[in-house]
Amino acid sequence: MNTTISRGSTATSNIADYAIQDLDHLGLVAGMVDELKIAETIDTLIVQDLNQRHVSVGLAVKAMILNGLGFIQRVLYLMPMFFMNKPLERLLGSGITAEQLNDDTLGRALDAIYKYGVGQLYSQVATKAVNLLGLTCRFGHLDSTSFHTDGQHNSEEEPAVGVVHINKGYSRDPRPDLNQVVLQLITENQAGIPIRMAALSGNSSDQTSFRETISNHVEQMKVDVGLQYVIADSALYSESTIQELGDFGWITRVPETITLAREIIQSVSGELMVEVGEKEIAYRALCTTDGGVPQRW
Repeated sequence: MNTTISRGSTATSNIADYAIQDLDHLGLVAGMVDELKIAETIDTLIVQDLNQRHVSVGLAVKAMILNGLGFIQRVLYLMPMFFMNKPLERLLGSGITAEQLNDDTLGRALDAIYKYGVGQLYSQVATKAVNLLGLTCRFGHLDSTSFHTDGQHNSEEEPAVGVVHINKGYSRDPRPDLNQVVLQLITENQAGIPIRMAALSGNSSDQTSFRETISNHVEQMKVDVGLQYVIADSALYSESTIQELGDFGWITRVPETITLAREIIQSVSGELMVEVGEKEIAYRALCTTDGGVPQRW
């Protein structure tokens, strides 16, 4: 366990003048947050009166990151307890106390982020981070996963516009008996950093959400991070989605529900099985047009 030792203002050698604080690995986490300018970027984007705040929204987010990666994961109202024995001047800067990192402070920060737009803010923070790290981000991997939730939810009510609906859907856990939410990510290919994040309702369809992501965000990511290709599973492959992509590069698996794909597999499967025995890998390449879009299968 790494510790820092601080001494009181008196010049005596009394042991009571010293205090031991646990730093552990959190110094590395705080250093990376600072290097990627996460708190600084948030405070630049979200309008706030810093003269009226002891803890800015960016610092509140940094504190929650430290808590989340602290292997304890205190809930919001217990955050002051988590930071009670931590060297806050090293982690968050001078003048910040554990008592100030309470659930009211963190709750108001989360409200400000929600008002600004969680997905929009995340994309801007991620764009800043990958640019600082000098990543090219030519390839982006688009995928989604689900998280089941416990307890009672208003899943029978019609949600307001923009509100994630916690309800039953396809479960990756698998826990189809529980309500769930979906998280969609686009990660870049060099360091695996998510450059786009969106929380979706539990019954979201990948085919629909992938098409909406392509339509709303891919062109902007071409400009922001230099994205040139998107890679996804067969949910990406629908006529409307590949037409939406236009001349933007994409790689996916053609679903065997398409007649042509099924016929090709049946016609070459015998040859491929023979070749696999000799070479371990065997394939055939075919140029075709589907949905009005030229492709190589």
